[in-house]
Amino acid sequence: MNGQKVVVKRNKPTKEFHEFLLIYMYSLISMLLAKPSAPPTFWEIMRNEGRDMRKNLEKIGVSTPELISISEVDLVEEYIEGGDLYMALASGQPAGLAFTAGCITGRMHRAGYAFVDNKAQNYLVRGDCVIRTDLGFIQKSSSHYARYMDIGSFLASIMDLGRYREVEKAFHDGYMSETGRKFSYLSIIIRNLLSLGFSSDTKITLTNMVLDSTMLIDA
Repeated sequence: MNGQKVVVKRNKPTKEFHEFLLIYMYSLISMLLAKPSAPPTFWEIMRNEGRDMRKNLEKIGVSTPELISISEVDLVEEYIEGGDLYMALASGQPAGLAFTAGCITGRMHRAGYAFVDNKAQNYLVRGDCVIRTDLGFIQKSSSHYARYMDIGSFLASIMDLGRYREVEKAFHDGYMSETGRKFSYLSIIIRNLLSLGFSSDTKITLTNMVLDSTMLIDA
């Protein structure tokens, strides 16, 4: 587009399935905690992806790709050459990138926001910088269960990595550096419930699921 590389986003079956899992899990947890919360409407998703939300995120230290255009049919953003965080970690790039993702998640929570859909695939890598994309499910919420979803969905998305423990610890340390809080045990439950739907390698996922995460969890 005018010599600039861009990404055109439209819904895909895999993306829709992951979003269904997230919506279902978020609604279920909110009901169990007696605080029912409806998933975002189409227009709320459009607003979250828009320029005003991106400006708000920039103010709290969350970088996003430049928005070129947005419509009811598709969204066009600048192309980030390093690809997504999951692929970067899977290819052996430093776990410090996950630390940065943990910092970003913590900044959101301190500012009273939650991503809800916080998969590693929703972070893009440019050198040693981490940039957040796919903003549609953001909620202005300081509720605990929204935070649990953010942590649980990130961990679920990396459960099939052979270096899961290293990446989990880096994300935890980044999050704690911003919030001063460890993970909740409910985040680990959400991780386990979501991970089988996200995973591309069930054997590695099940192996990682039984690892002891107690050092990262609030007593």
